[in-house]
Amino acid sequence: MNKLFAFWGFLIAMSGCSAHSHKEPAHQRSLPLLEVRPVDAPKRPVFTEAPTSTFEVATFLETSSPTQLLKAAATTCRDARDERGFFGLYRTDAGPKGEIALTFDDGPHPTATASVLKLLAQHGRKATFFLVGRNISRDTYPLVQQMRADGHALGSHSYSHNVHMTNVATPDATIEDIVAQHEVTAILIDIALLAKSPEDFDQRFTRVFDSAPATWLSGRTIREHWKTYQSRHTSELSLAGYAPGDRPYRVIYSRPPGGGPYVEHDGAAGIAIYDKALARLGMVNVMWHSASGDTVPEKRGDFGFLTDNLAKGAKQGGVVLIHDYMRPDALEHSLEQMARDGVRTVPLASAVAAKYGCDESALRTLLRGPS
Repeated sequence: MNKLFAFWGFLIAMSGCSAHSHKEPAHQRSLPLLEVRPVDAPKRPVFTEAPTSTFEVATFLETSSPTQLLKAAATTCRDARDERGFFGLYRTDAGPKGEIALTFDDGPHPTATASVLKLLAQHGRKATFFLVGRNISRDTYPLVQQMRADGHALGSHSYSHNVHMTNVATPDATIEDIVAQHEVTAILIDIALLAKSPEDFDQRFTRVFDSAPATWLSGRTIREHWKTYQSRHTSELSLAGYAPGDRPYRVIYSRPPGGGPYVEHDGAAGIAIYDKALARLGMVNVMWHSASGDTVPEKRGDFGFLTDNLAKGAKQGGVVLIHDYMRPDALEHSLEQMARDGVRTVPLASAVAAKYGCDESALRTLLRGPS
């Protein structure tokens, strides 16, 4: 699995494959090329069709030409809609040792997120930021723009960050809530990327949400009006010159606040509800293999606790969960330690390719259909 994960990271970096075709190549070309060990001459027949199972993907990597690999990465996904959950990255997935995907939750924050971006730039690391919609404002939209300029990926962490978003007593309303929360956050990400000034952000916000820019939208308001917001936003994009179905950034990754039902809330019934919402959204659910522990109230300021957790997570490999507000010197120390230990940072797209045998663009098409 380690070689497979590393290969896809290399392949994605070289090919510029992405769910966001007009934005992503710069992000992926900026990634350091990952080491790919040479393999012996093929001992099996070359595939005539793209692989579907994890075993077939591994065999395909050994026996196929670069042209075939690129074609497979761009067009084919292993259909896992009948497996546990929906399409997603979970703790139970194999996490290759020495390779991690850094993820940061709960931003953007005017100072905390700025500090994280500075440290990542200094250490040449890329990450995925799971943004909370209500935190995107005239004061923080430049940070969203900087994330993209620096080559980071963006995901949705919902609008309200309600850790008990799933209500098993009202499944249909809950699905609508979840869809609305992530769709509105995706709209705000677009607005942040389009804004040319704080005043321009405010004007765009008002035109789409028909509310004062500083307003925090209630969960009920979002659930009842998100389709109207979406329609207005589509009109705004058309006026800005975007073709139908196109947008500044296509969000494919989402993470439930607090891990939602996948961690402890509401159990199997909650998971079933959230999975149905993901199916409607066409988003990939991203959980984690390890975490910094910065959500533990009595340990947030504990330098040793935080750095030890990240050291263990880096050694284990896989998706690492951190929050923007993590103690900066602890994060800096951890990034330095990763460099000393030779830990490589790969994009979530590499994990997608390793698990599903395709790139983000192909997975998005399978999830939502072509745009």
